Order: sequence, then C-alpha cells, then structure tokens
Amino acid sequence: MSRRVPEFAVVTGVFLGLSVVVTGVTLGWGLYATVVIGALVSYPFVGFGIVRDDDPAATIRPRWLLGAGIVIAVAGALGVLLGDPTPGGVLRGVLVGLVLGAPPASYAVRHGADVNPFPPRTTVLAGVTVGIALVVVGLFVEQPLVGAAAGGVAALGSALYGTARGVDFDAQTKRYAAAGGGLLGLGIVALGVFGGGSLGEWLLVGTAVALVPSLYAAVTLERTGARR
Repeated sequence: MSRRVPEFAVVTGVFLGLSVVVTGVTLGWGLYATVVIGALVSYPFVGFGIVRDDDPAATIRPRWLLGAGIVIAVAGALGVLLGDPTPGGVLRGVLVGLVLGAPPASYAVRHGADVNPFPPRTTVLAGVTVGIALVVVGLFVEQPLVGAAAGGVAALGSALYGTARGVDFDAQTKRYAAAGGGLLGLGIVALGVFGGGSLGEWLLVGTAVALVPSLYAAVTLERTGARR
C-alpha cells in the first residue's frame, strides 16, 4: 500500500494540472494564467511523489520530466510576452520561464539526464554571464527587481548545476565572489538612489544581487570542506 503512495501523488498532480488546462481553455483564461496555476497545482504533488519514492527515476523518467518542464516554461514565458510585448514584458517572461523550468531541470540534473552538450565549466560561465546581463537589462528597462530575480535564478542555477557535475571552487574564491557580489549590490543601490529611485526598492535589488554568490557559497560549504 505505502509503495503506491509516490506514484499516486504523481498521477494526482498530473491529473490536476491537466484539469486546470482544460478549465483554462473552457473558461477562456489567458495562457499565462493557465500555465502558472497548472504548475502551482501540479508541482507540489509531483514533488511529494519524487521525495517519497525510493527510486524516483524509475517512476518519472528524468528526460520526460525535463521535456515537460521546458514546454511549461516556454508556455509561461510566451503567455507573459503575449500580454505585454515590451522589453519589460520580455524580461518578466524570462523570469517566469526560469522559475517554472527550474524544478524539472533540477530533478533531471540530480537523476542523470545528461542532455547538456556543453562542459560544466562552460555552462557555469554562460549562466553567470546571462545572470549579470539580465540584471543590467533590468536596469535599462526600469525593472531592476525583475532583472535581479531573473539574473539570480540563472546564475545560481548554473552554478549549482556545475557543482552537481563536479565543478567547485576553493573557499577563498567563494569569499572573493561573495565580496564581489556585495560590492556590486552596493554599486547598484548607489546608482539607483542617485538616479532618483526609491531607497527601499533599490536596497531590495542590491540585496538580491549580493545574496546570490553568498548563497552559493553557503550551499556548497560542505562540499568545499570535504575537499580539504
């Protein structure tokens, strides 16, 4: 009986997600609302099934879930873009896509869905570069908090992917990265305040930017200690 609980949770999540899609189509919901509500309803059940399953990769194939996650992420981003085809809308669409795609991507990485053709270090470098670019774009389109959130997800996600694939940095490098993130965050706060922005908003943006390298260092601290 207990062995069937994980599979039942997954089936329940998929059923509820499909029910939301059917409801959204029937009632004429927008693509964004349908996708996001469907994800909010189904992801917790699927996540519960994965956590409780002794061998989740045998129940849910990592590549299948990754493929479904990519479809959901693209649909969510497209839904935002259709409602707001401006540079700010594009940035928000990127954030929505990253948030929706992060859970299935994490599962796929953890359970060995080796679909990335690029070396781990190249992926980390590309992800961090994209993250910084998203922060800069957020400043230019007057969506600094959205840019910081999207950039943080991209940079932290790629860094953790690299860690899962054996890429790690020593403690000193991580301290330098945390310090650099703090300086960058302070610089963004100063830039925003001197430009006439609200101190509270820009403090939040600067904190989000500074938090990413510190969070990475904290999450991977045990791994760094094990190398000593």
